[in-house]
Formats: sequence, structure tokens, C-alpha cells
Amino acid sequence: MSFNPSGLAIPLFFLLMLLEYWQLRRRGLQKHRYNDSVNSLSMGLLLLTSDALLKATTFAVFIAIYEHHTLFEFSSTDWLTWLLFFVLVDLCYYAFHRSAHSINILWGAHVGHHQSEEYNLTTALRQSAFQYGFSWVFYLPLAWLGCPPEVFLVLFVLLKVYQFWLHTQLIDKIPLIEGVLSTPSSHRVHHAKNPRYIDRNYGGTLVIWDRLFGSWQAEIPEDPCHYGTTKPLDTLDPIKANLQHWSMLLKDTVHTKKLRDKFILWFKATGWRPEDCRNMQFSLQHDGCSQREKFNPKTSRKVNIYGGVSLMSLSLFAVMFLFKAPILLAWELLIGSFVIVSGLWFLNRFLENNFRFAFFEAVRVLIFMGLFIHVSVAPVNTQLVNRIEIHAPIAQIYNYVSTPDLWHEWHSQSLWVKPKLNRSLQQADVFEELIQTQLGQDHLSWQVKVSESPTLWVATAYNHDKDVNIRLQYALEQNGPHSEFVRTLDYEVPNFLYHLLNSLYFKKQMTKKSAHALEALKIKIELG
Repeated sequence: MSFNPSGLAIPLFFLLMLLEYWQLRRRGLQKHRYNDSVNSLSMGLLLLTSDALLKATTFAVFIAIYEHHTLFEFSSTDWLTWLLFFVLVDLCYYAFHRSAHSINILWGAHVGHHQSEEYNLTTALRQSAFQYGFSWVFYLPLAWLGCPPEVFLVLFVLLKVYQFWLHTQLIDKIPLIEGVLSTPSSHRVHHAKNPRYIDRNYGGTLVIWDRLFGSWQAEIPEDPCHYGTTKPLDTLDPIKANLQHWSMLLKDTVHTKKLRDKFILWFKATGWRPEDCRNMQFSLQHDGCSQREKFNPKTSRKVNIYGGVSLMSLSLFAVMFLFKAPILLAWELLIGSFVIVSGLWFLNRFLENNFRFAFFEAVRVLIFMGLFIHVSVAPVNTQLVNRIEIHAPIAQIYNYVSTPDLWHEWHSQSLWVKPKLNRSLQQADVFEELIQTQLGQDHLSWQVKVSESPTLWVATAYNHDKDVNIRLQYALEQNGPHSEFVRTLDYEVPNFLYHLLNSLYFKKQMTKKSAHALEALKIKIELG
């Protein structure tokens, strides 16, 4: 896939969070805190940035296992396949989620999601940047069992999207589905640090696993949930938030004298400490704790406004950056990630009234502005490849497809060619063409670059109406009585908006039309 759809989710999430905030205010409820919401959204952007760098690689491992080591075959068109793996994907999530609360090193990759002392839709996006670096391993058995990659991908996304709405206090208990499906009520329990609620309700979509494996706990009105972790974060720094638990483990690793403990403490339960470290003044997630005063530094209105503007601009950039991540160069990925991560770090430090790095933030803003312009206006190349077998000699096909006056017979988008050329085009020939596109009629100026009859023909064009460069290649190969004809179309889109529309709609339409054109070509040549 030439784009990452995760970036498109950001605007939708912001809209839903604004709707939740509006509804809560209408009811006279204050469930948001500005600095906490900014911090949670910062954590979410850090996660999306790391995902852009990790998911393509880890999903490739899933595909490799599926293609070479699968035990059973399942069809993605069979509804039983979707039902079976919906249940199994959810079970794998439960296994990871429970492990993340039970094992020290995994808790360090998950704790960020639980650090917020508020509970609203911004909390749903508050995730550890390192979580996916561990969680993907828990889904590999599905590839081994034969889950088609496209089925897994859709179900995994649905699982994540479903969990978004669970992070709200707007919705009370829901009759009939409580105790079967995850709901806001059951998930509030999961996020609560009350001793009664700690480490309960791990289910993603289904909570039947919690009932089967003894981790279920219903929300009790007499014991209202209070949120956060046993060890308070006491900072808005998103880097420290991501490293909080691991830094404590590292301190224990350095402090303990037993070589064995230095290793095994990372894989012990989250409440376990080496014996010679238990007098150190910090606690680990295990037993929960009572309600306490929230960490809530106060700052000026100007700083809050700057933080909001910075977050919005970084979010807008992240939409483009994440969407284009699969096609960006290594240096673009590196600088883009640095701009996002450093920007989020600076704005959260400012919300703590820490302005020691204001000069470096000014430098970052200048780099950010240049990169923002580069990513938004840089042209993006798209390639469409269509191939077909035709029962005819390659010379006959070559002469037919390289003659412009005949294009309208098999390619309906070609309206006219000037001057009229009722012959095979030769190298250096130039001509004009009018084509019909989804956005209207476009005027193209063509020049033939390669003419190697009967195997290869290449021409380039400039689209005057869209300011787009085009390259068209016809390649032919004889295979006995049949010929393989390959049509390759490369075209540029001039900016991010065109890239967005092209990726979501126009490329699919052009692929279909090209396939139909080749079918028409096959019929025209074979039937004469």
C-alpha cells in the first residue's frame, strides 16, 4: 500500500473528542483537563509516529509466516473465516493485554495508556510509543493457523477502532451486553486504580475471556472509579511518560547486587522487586491505591494558546506525514519523526512552566515550517500496471497499440489525437491528445521516447490542465501462440491533497478503467 490510512483517523478522532466535550459540558460535567488532554494527545501522536516506522515491517513477518508455514487454508470470502478469526484476534489481544499488566518489561510498554488521571476519549489515544514493538508477536500464531493477512488486518483495525468509544464517562451501563462485550463501564474498571479494580477486564471487544480466566469485575456504584497508575507520573513530559516504568526497572537493575535479579526482574510480575531494592521509595503497579490529588500544574493563557496551536499544527502535519510514510525517503522519515517528537516534548514542557529550551523550540519551528511545505507540495509518483494475454503475434499487437488513431477503439478515455496518426509512432514523434478523466477533460502533450518494435514502446506526456507529468510504457513478450501485453502508467500528483484523493479514489478508478481497456483490446485484436 502506497499510503498509511492511520493518518486519516486523526481528524475523525478530534471531531469525536470535541463532541464528547460538548456533551459533557451540556450536562454540567467537567471530565477534561486541558494539560492532561494535550498530554494524552501528544502520547497518541508519538504512538502513530512509531507505528508508521514499525507496522509495515512487522506485518511483513505475518505475511511471510502465512505464505510459507501455515497449517490450514481459510478463504477470505467465507464468513466462517471472519467469524473464527474475529474470536481468535480478540483472544490474542486478551493474551497480550493481560501479559502487559503482568510482566514488568511489557508493563513498561503499556503503562503510558494508564497514566492519565482523567478518563475521556483523549485517553483512548494515550498509548505507549513502544507497545506495538511487543504486541505484534502475540498475533503471529494466527498466521501459522492460516488467517489470511487481509482478514487479520481488517479485524485488527476494527478491534482498535471499537476500543476508542470505550474511553468515556458519558455512557452508563448498557443492558444485555454488559459482561459479554467490552463497554465503557467495564473499561472504566480496567483503567481505575482502586484496589478492587486493579488489573481487571482485559477484553478488547469481548469480555468472555475475563469471565473464563477469572479477571472479570463489574463497576460498582458504591466504589466510583478513580484513574491513573499506582505510581503517579507527576510530569507532562511524554518521553518520561513512555520510559517511566523501564527507568524504575533500570534503577533496580543497577542497585540490586544479585546478578540473577538484574535479569529476571524485567520478566517478573509487575509487583515484584529484588529483595535489596524494596526499601527504595517508589512503588510498582500491583495492588492499586487510594484516591490522591491530581498532578495539575498551572500556566498562563498565552502558554496554553501556544500549546494548542502547536498541537494542532503538529497534528495536521502528522496527518500528511503518516499518510505518506510508506513512500517517504529515509531522511524525510527521520526528520519528520524528530520534528513531531521534539515538538510534542517542548509544548508539554512549556505546560509545566519549563522554558529552558525555548530557543531550541524556535529552531524546531523553522525546520518544521520547511518540512511542512515540503511534505504538502512535494509531487508523488503513482504507478499502475495492467497485464493481459492475447492470442496474437506481438508485432500485430505492437502496431495496433502504438497507433494513436486506433486508441479510441479500445481505450474509451481517449477522445481525440492531433495530428491524425494512422501509423505506429516512432521515437521523437510528438502529438496532442484530449482524454476524459473523473474530473473532466484534460489536454496532454506527448513525445515518444522509445520505439523498439515489436517489444517496447515508451512515451511521456505533460497534462496542461492538472500540471502532471505522465509516462506510458507498452511491453510485449511472445509465449507460444499467446503474447503477454503489459501496460505501465506512471503519473505524478502535484501535492498532498491530490495524493489523498488519488490514493482513496482516483487510482482505484483508473486501475479499473485500464483493466477494462485491456479486455477491450484483447477482444478487438482476437476477433478482428
